[in-house]
Amino acid sequence: MAETEHKSSGDDGRKFKIRLKLLDRESGESRYCTLDEAKTWDWENPEIWRMVGGWQITSFQRLLNILYLKMEKGIEEVEIVEAPRFTMLSGG
Repeated sequence: MAETEHKSSGDDGRKFKIRLKLLDRESGESRYCTLDEAKTWDWENPEIWRMVGGWQITSFQRLLNILYLKMEKGIEEVEIVEAPRFTMLSGG
């Protein structure tokens, strides 16, 4: 699987160089995505949950904050788990 690195500036000017791996919990498929793609996701839809390391991510800005914290720790890849709300609450 090809890895994608993406550099982008957040609203506060921080630079991001990190790989984002999106895991679709329903299908089990995973793929790499960019911050530009993540920015276009429907963050207002309460029926779709996105999780990073056990934390629910409810906005693009929150995703940027989590990614920045991960980069500070030297982490180069972050997995985002995406699924309908009911599957996350029922344990899959």
